[in-house]
Amino acid sequence: MSSDRPARPTWALHTPLTTEQVNLRLVALEAAGLLGVVEVDGRATVHLPVRADVGLPGRWEEVRPRDWNAQWKAGIAPVTVGAVTIVPPWLAAPDTGPGSVVLRIEPAQAFGTGHHETTTGCMAALQEIALRGRTVLDVGTGTGVLALTAAKLGAGRVVAVDVDPLAVVAARANAQANGVRVDVRPGSADAVEGRFDVVVANLDTATLSRLAPVLEAMSAPAGSLSASGVATARRGDAEVALRDAGMAVRARAGREWTVLLARVAG
Repeated sequence: MSSDRPARPTWALHTPLTTEQVNLRLVALEAAGLLGVVEVDGRATVHLPVRADVGLPGRWEEVRPRDWNAQWKAGIAPVTVGAVTIVPPWLAAPDTGPGSVVLRIEPAQAFGTGHHETTTGCMAALQEIALRGRTVLDVGTGTGVLALTAAKLGAGRVVAVDVDPLAVVAARANAQANGVRVDVRPGSADAVEGRFDVVVANLDTATLSRLAPVLEAMSAPAGSLSASGVATARRGDAEVALRDAGMAVRARAGREWTVLLARVAG
């Protein structure tokens, strides 16, 4: 039965937070009927069918009905970092040069479309390491962008972990779609045995600081760690935690986020 009633308006919550920070409230957002999240200049806008208490700061705005899926897709463009270009599956792959890598990433409901400064920073850091034949651990893999990047660049064994079951499903699907072998597991770094030549961890400052001893223990002698999710204002907290865990650390500051490059004693 059709209805002549006009479509109901929806609501936009304009937050001062990034998409990664907003996704920490993903359960509450999904319960409220999450329609989509759009980030501009480091600030995320959350779109919901109703105005609801989702535990996020910000300003509410009532908006006219629209095709949210089409708008969300229109806002995601290919992103290139060094030799790696990330393309959503509904767009044609750009013409890249020899030696370049194209990844098809389905954003899904997990971290990692490849656009955020924390992800691009870690992607750049990975490309500065001789990965061919190396073992790589990706902690907090999200959609698998960093794990897939390592695999495409020749890493011998890549293991990816995430505590979010949605991320595990998304990362496994993206690995299969890109024809690479990545061992994606639920859990955190302590769910994996052995030590790795390269560890990458795109987390948040508190989690990175808490896991610093575990990350050091998972790193092979003379191994390297590339870590982000660290707001520039809080970089000192993460640096101290990594140094206390026995790593030599240097920082690479971006606009709002910092990548920490750490080495384990040989």
